[in-house]
Amino acid sequence: MKTEFSADREAEQELYLLLTNLFLLLDDTDRQFFGEFGLSTRQFWALHHLSETDSLSMIELSRLLLTDKSNVTAITDRLTTRGLVRRSAAPQDRRVSLLSITPAGRQLYDLVLAAHHERIRTLIDSDEATLRHVLQVLGAIRDRYEQHLHARATQTSSSYTLPAADAAKTE
Repeated sequence: MKTEFSADREAEQELYLLLTNLFLLLDDTDRQFFGEFGLSTRQFWALHHLSETDSLSMIELSRLLLTDKSNVTAITDRLTTRGLVRRSAAPQDRRVSLLSITPAGRQLYDLVLAAHHERIRTLIDSDEATLRHVLQVLGAIRDRYEQHLHARATQTSSSYTLPAADAAKTE
């Protein structure tokens, strides 16, 4: 016999599975869509971030793309080869590579972005009131997940204690 409590939990599990499945579908749809323009998903997002600023360092871009520097190097190598991104040395430290979008990169980005917006509009196809309600509910869920992750990160970093021998050295 199901109780009201278990029915609520079942709905939460269904929502989690739906969101997971939706994420996979979104990811695959984007991969195929950007591929039509000769871009990977990360290459598109690199162009996106570069389009919003004069330049970014490789490390800054790696943080924005949530990936490591070696992956950013491969992404930017491909974009540079196509003439979409330019690398230059930072004036204050020539060891730092700065990345900027080229006019050709800007043109491709604008074209892909407009087509992507249209694709999203077509696939989501819902009325404004429904979308606003979904945004409110999902935003609250996202906020709880972010709070959970930040609390865990704080807990993990503050709960670490030095071994006794090391603690004695720092006193």
